[in-house]
Amino acid sequence: MTGEQVQLLRWFLRHAGNQRRLGNVPRAMRIALGGLEFARRNIDPDDPEQAPLLFEALEFAAETHFERGEAPEAAILFREALELAERPKIVLPRLAVAQIHQQYAAALDQSGNAEDAAENYEKVLAVLRGIDPFPAEAIAHVANNLGMIRRDENRFDEARALYDEALEIFHRLGSAHALDLAAVYNNLGGLYWAWRQPETARDHHLAALKLRRERLPDSHPDIGQSACNLAAVYHDLGNFEKASRNYQRALKILHRDLHAHLETYQIVASNFATLLEEHSLPAKAAKLRERTEKHLTKARKLGNRRW
Repeated sequence: MTGEQVQLLRWFLRHAGNQRRLGNVPRAMRIALGGLEFARRNIDPDDPEQAPLLFEALEFAAETHFERGEAPEAAILFREALELAERPKIVLPRLAVAQIHQQYAAALDQSGNAEDAAENYEKVLAVLRGIDPFPAEAIAHVANNLGMIRRDENRFDEARALYDEALEIFHRLGSAHALDLAAVYNNLGGLYWAWRQPETARDHHLAALKLRRERLPDSHPDIGQSACNLAAVYHDLGNFEKASRNYQRALKILHRDLHAHLETYQIVASNFATLLEEHSLPAKAAKLRERTEKHLTKARKLGNRRW
């Protein structure tokens, strides 16, 4: 690859990066894929000087696919980048390779391949824990992601240990990571709810909500998530007043961007209607179900026109 070709490839990557930062992700994707094909044609993957550029092009294109919600396509390119990093003559920074492993695992998870995702998260943790200086933030994010998989597998003790590790790190990192801390508290709440410990689940969801309300507007989707979770917990605990209040708050927030939350809105409304029926309020439940169906039908029609 000549010096001029190297400059051209770097231009591709810079231009694609600028487009992505401006929010023009489709254009960034086209430029990134063009740059990647140029890199594949002109770079010898066994050349230790030029292979890092191919690695960078693969990484950028994969990340852009992932940002577009194209997890399977992203996983293919992340895997190609990892295969490049494993070539005998190629030496890349351990942290950079670990980050690709982490993103590959996330893409696999989003693609529904939780087993392979968990295997890659385990590899990432093993690498990260051996790096000096200790990449605490990266470890916390990976532990949290792996914890979610272990929870879904009903491996609750393993999930709790991973969440606790993430929690301790984010506490130590301070207020700049308060929303990361809230996410882990939220996940611990979900874990304890699945573990049939609703009181402990409630306490963790309240901790998540407190952190979020201190830093986010009341209409933020994360506030809505906390309200959904608290409604379910209070429902289980038999607290009609608090369950109702949180169901209503969640529905109000979800309704602001209903097309993006159709399934969640339907589930929350159905659970709220069930709560009303359980407390001898069938007329209110029926009205809620009727109103919900109207909202969903309208949102689906508008969404179909938009797309």
